[in-house]
Amino acid sequence: MSNKRIRSSYHRRILSWLIDSGGSVSQISKSLKIRTPHTSLALSQLREKGLVSRDESSGIRGAIHKITKQGRKRLDEDYLALYKLHASNSSQNHDAIVLESKGPIIILCYVKNPPKSLICLPENPYLDQDSVGTDSSGSMGVRWATVKPSSINWYSKITLEKVQPPNKSNRGTIEGWFEQSNSFAIVRANLLNSDEPWNVNAGTWFDGPVMSEGNLPEIISSGDNKIGQIVDSQITVSWKNRLHAHMTSEVDSSMLINSFANASVVLRNNVIKPQKTILPVGCLSNWLKLKHPRMSDVKLTAKYKSLSQGLIRNSSRSLSLALLRDISRDFGECEWVSRTPENIEISGLSLIGMKSLIEFVKSAGDLEFLIEWNWPILENLEFLQYVLRDNNCRLLVTRHGDIIDINSALAKLVSLRELATVKLQLSREHSIKIKLASGTDVSPSITHNSIPQNAFELVESFSEKSWDLDRLTNEETDFEYRKEIWQAMYFYPEGNEQWANKIEVHNPLAAWIATPNEHRKSRWIRIADYLTDKWADLLEINTENIDLIISSFPNGSQSWQNKSIIYISKQFIKNHQLLIQMSHYLDSKSAVNLSACILLASNHLPDDFTELIQRSIDNWLDAPLFAQDVLDRLFPNNLAENNDRYGVLDKVINASMIHPKDSLLYNWSSYVTSLLNGEVISSTSMRTYMKLFPYKWWYDDSSNWLLNQLSSSAGRRWLVANELPWPALIARLDGELCGPPGVVKRFTRNIPSSGDVIFIPVMDECKAKDFLMDLYDMISSLEESNNIVLGRTHPMVGYLLREFQEWPDFSPDIFVQGDKEIASLLFGISFYKNLV
Repeated sequence: MSNKRIRSSYHRRILSWLIDSGGSVSQISKSLKIRTPHTSLALSQLREKGLVSRDESSGIRGAIHKITKQGRKRLDEDYLALYKLHASNSSQNHDAIVLESKGPIIILCYVKNPPKSLICLPENPYLDQDSVGTDSSGSMGVRWATVKPSSINWYSKITLEKVQPPNKSNRGTIEGWFEQSNSFAIVRANLLNSDEPWNVNAGTWFDGPVMSEGNLPEIISSGDNKIGQIVDSQITVSWKNRLHAHMTSEVDSSMLINSFANASVVLRNNVIKPQKTILPVGCLSNWLKLKHPRMSDVKLTAKYKSLSQGLIRNSSRSLSLALLRDISRDFGECEWVSRTPENIEISGLSLIGMKSLIEFVKSAGDLEFLIEWNWPILENLEFLQYVLRDNNCRLLVTRHGDIIDINSALAKLVSLRELATVKLQLSREHSIKIKLASGTDVSPSITHNSIPQNAFELVESFSEKSWDLDRLTNEETDFEYRKEIWQAMYFYPEGNEQWANKIEVHNPLAAWIATPNEHRKSRWIRIADYLTDKWADLLEINTENIDLIISSFPNGSQSWQNKSIIYISKQFIKNHQLLIQMSHYLDSKSAVNLSACILLASNHLPDDFTELIQRSIDNWLDAPLFAQDVLDRLFPNNLAENNDRYGVLDKVINASMIHPKDSLLYNWSSYVTSLLNGEVISSTSMRTYMKLFPYKWWYDDSSNWLLNQLSSSAGRRWLVANELPWPALIARLDGELCGPPGVVKRFTRNIPSSGDVIFIPVMDECKAKDFLMDLYDMISSLEESNNIVLGRTHPMVGYLLREFQEWPDFSPDIFVQGDKEIASLLFGISFYKNLV
């Protein structure tokens, strides 16, 4: 490798400039601020040396010059010669040394802390940092330069040959220190704001100032729209407007649009499509002009007025079929509104429809907007340049075809191969590698045709930031109201308190949906009376809200009421004083629900609460919520005596008889009455009870009831149609407390003979028959002293009729082997036999 430098500074600067891309004589002259004759002469000399080539396919005038492979090699030799001249005796106390600083291109050598795509340089490296003044942001005076990855070359300090960059994974390790201490990077950088030279002599060592967002160049920090962070840094790049982004990745496009979309009109191809596209009717004025370029303004105005009134009022019958077909062809199936939606779906639009829409948004004057363009770029280049000259255009995203420069854009953003990574091209010389911002989706919500009827629909339709539109049943016609509801739904479930406060007065429901959980209690107190339907479901069920929940029972769905009742009853069990404090609600609209809370806690309350229990029963009998659980707790059958300690059994039995005949309460009353009076229970009633009641209420009678049903064809048909775990009902242990609430019984084992159940084998095949056949096989094998037969519903079911001596010890694994009722009985008896 030659140790000679390139003697001509013009040659060196031109070769460095051509590294990025080719250019004409005039372009080079203008960029490097070299007089045109000098530039032309230097290029001629470089061509003679084979360092530069010229494309003469379109003539000599304006021909593009490009650096050759030999030219790149010669430039590397020149940079290395600079290193030998200035930096061969490296300083371990500084980051880098200036090799050359003439004009916009500077050559640096880094021995520590190699740069990213954006370099921060000290304005005056000669001064000690402690003595340098700070600006209003607290930052030192700095200069900025950009670096392209291809402009960084690593060399070995020992051999001066090119080497691979130090491994990032080794940073902070001994291996990483050894790699970096034995290598250096020569960096070619381009100064931002190149009109002001960086007057630093070659051979000057410096440390890179700490990069911070407070001292970033204005061009990448003055905007409100966050692009992302510079790769391998925490520095955020933001932008203001007129940015052209060519995003070949759908993910990149979506992330960028979401970051730019706040408080703007977004014309995009949404990932989640609205039920129907909503368009501003005003765009039809521009559409008519495009369709009828020769029509006078007076006629166009009259035609637009007639058209817009017909569409807004849904009186399209007054419009010609041909006109409606034309509109449908360019705009698809859509809903027309007088206001401009914030998020406009463009997938159904033709090119003419899209241009009409853009013209309308532009003509508003005060609307900032961003556009996703799905049509060819080159054929529409003039129109796109026109769009990007508008300062209200924040962003234009193109997706398809080759990258084409749109000259009116202030900068260009291009997708890179790595997902969510882009290159911000500020100019030919300046580019920055950026990781797109994630988790900053502030895009306006899509306004669908349906909104939730109540909180239950809202909660049930929501899943991970997406909505199941089929669950929403309220077809709201007021677009503005619907738009606000969908904006609120966009904030759900995290909420946006500031937005909710602004909208609370004129749209309480939108404010309620958008309220964060920590503020729901105070807002509910203010707006509950203004909300129709069932919206209390959004209140959190916790100890802080118990008073509010009880008062809001009528405003919640049945599902939410049930969850609240269960929770509050548990709190009453823990805190009897709380029950007393809430008892005044027994005289309110929440009386029925509160009564259910109290009765569900009744088996844990002392006798002092008898009067309160009796009052609660009066309310509860009007709407018996949790009927089975309340009866079990009012009249527990886990006590041999006095299971009516509140003295309300007769009252509940008598009141239950007026309830619907298919209700649990009516049939419980009928069953208990028959047991207390010793009355015969009919076969039909048996079937009703077996289907309706929990097993514990009736399995003391299970053997007799089974034989009763087997004795008639109607009974056998019922047994085939209803699956019941007969072995677990009949083969229980003697003495177990059971029976319906109000009647305490002790289970008496009554095993029928095989002759009694002889009808079972000849019954129709079905799943319900498996339980019956297991029972038959258990009885038959016991009578014939045969080995235990593997069951159909559970392999171990046969042990239920055997002596304890034959039983193995069963582990919890038994529950995964078959029917849960049978497994539970087997495991319980196995545990019991070891105790006795």
